[in-house]
Amino acid sequence: MREVSEKEFYRPIFDKGLDVHPTIVSGFPYTSEWRFPRQIGTPLYGKTVDRVEGGRIRTSYFIAESSK
Repeated sequence: MREVSEKEFYRPIFDKGLDVHPTIVSGFPYTSEWRFPRQIGTPLYGKTVDRVEGGRIRTSYFIAESSK
């Protein structure tokens, strides 16, 4: 996984119409894995991780190396 900006994470989803869906995998930090549900083995697109820093929610975005 490599960390990317919010724009880099969402742009392929919207520009290419990717069919990816988030699934919550942990409660703290709040982590979601984004997968391709209609493909065999539901490959991983990436993940988002939300955490609290200084009283504000911050989100980190990661894309699987296979999703370049």
